Amino acid sequence: MNLKEDTVNILKEAVNSAKPNNIFDDVDFDGRYLNVCGDSYDLNDKSDVYVLGSGKASVKMAEKLNKILGTKISGGLIVSNYHEDIEGVGVLKSSHPLPDENSVEAGIKMLEFAESCKESDFVIYLLSGGTSSLLEYPAEGISISDINTATDILMKAGADITELNTIRKEMSEIKGGRLATHLKCEGVVLVLSDVVGDDLNYIGSAPLYYDSSSDISTDIIIDKYNLYNKLPKNVIERLKFEGNTESRRSLKHYILGNNNRALLKAAEKAEDLGYNPVILTSLLQGEALAAAGFIVSLLKYHSSHEFLSKPLCFIAGGETTVTVKGDGKGGRNQELALAGLIEMAGLENVSLGCIGTDGIDGNSDAAGAVVMPELLDKTSVDELQNFLKNNDSYTILKKLDALIKTGNTGTNVCDVYIGLVG
Repeated sequence: MNLKEDTVNILKEAVNSAKPNNIFDDVDFDGRYLNVCGDSYDLNDKSDVYVLGSGKASVKMAEKLNKILGTKISGGLIVSNYHEDIEGVGVLKSSHPLPDENSVEAGIKMLEFAESCKESDFVIYLLSGGTSSLLEYPAEGISISDINTATDILMKAGADITELNTIRKEMSEIKGGRLATHLKCEGVVLVLSDVVGDDLNYIGSAPLYYDSSSDISTDIIIDKYNLYNKLPKNVIERLKFEGNTESRRSLKHYILGNNNRALLKAAEKAEDLGYNPVILTSLLQGEALAAAGFIVSLLKYHSSHEFLSKPLCFIAGGETTVTVKGDGKGGRNQELALAGLIEMAGLENVSLGCIGTDGIDGNSDAAGAVVMPELLDKTSVDELQNFLKNNDSYTILKKLDALIKTGNTGTNVCDVYIGLVG
């Protein structure tokens, strides 16, 4: 039993299960009816069927939908962080992780396409993580520079995705259900969720969804992180303005892939490898340091107690945050792994691995890392603490040969954490 190898294999199985090719189990077309998660739509009753979409997984989602619908698709527009030809559907390459003028150009083209659709048409929108940056049309008085500044400040302050996207929606004329108002026809949204808890208000900043009951007050967020004197003044002024909620609407959304799906597949893989899988939660949030302490505490307890049969595989999902104070290289998963390694002193026969399912962790080319107590033989806790203080997890984990690199995976369903007890 190789704990490191098993950890990596379980993590990769979780990622693979959430790839666009693998999430369309509940979508089919019989030549007339589009069937989605038990609901049916008569496409023969429509003039034209268009495929629109945005996000890092939208290209691969569109390719899969193209195979399902074939010649029924009349055209469409996909916005992603890379270009790939799709028969009959236009693809625009935009900017990620921060928006730029390409994002605005993509936003304009998406608005124009939506407005060109007739009432008798039908739209299938493919939504995935990354949309917040890739598709943008700034609100009056707001520039792309303002949006980037605000985003950077919020991320470095440790804001989570719901807080970040709450602010992003109020700086935009395309987010928070505003894109939907430009559509005269019916349609559905097929979703690959990158938001903990799958709240539709925050996935991709919700261009086609609005629910006022779930709104978070921007004042609460600004107060929480003490941002009144840090955010651009025109952003603060915009956030004070109460937008016209009557100009927003929602289309029917269906979540095809999410973090929970990845965790279930991870559990199946762990069982195949001989482990007793225990899914803890898909809602892990908070500082990466605290999350690391929680997971390692489980490894400590169960490595010395026989409450559960071994070997054990603890599985969790979610998305942690990092309050950036240093100028190093890495991301929340590598930070979690590094903090976990520090806590492993005195343990043996355990491992901790975590991965960003999109293959990108912070400002690095790694997706995550796997750490084990024996790595402490190659370094010292004091040295690890210094790297942690500088938010430089990548440098030391690379030196320890602990990084996981997958490249762009074409999906994004938050993060996955694995803890093994042999």
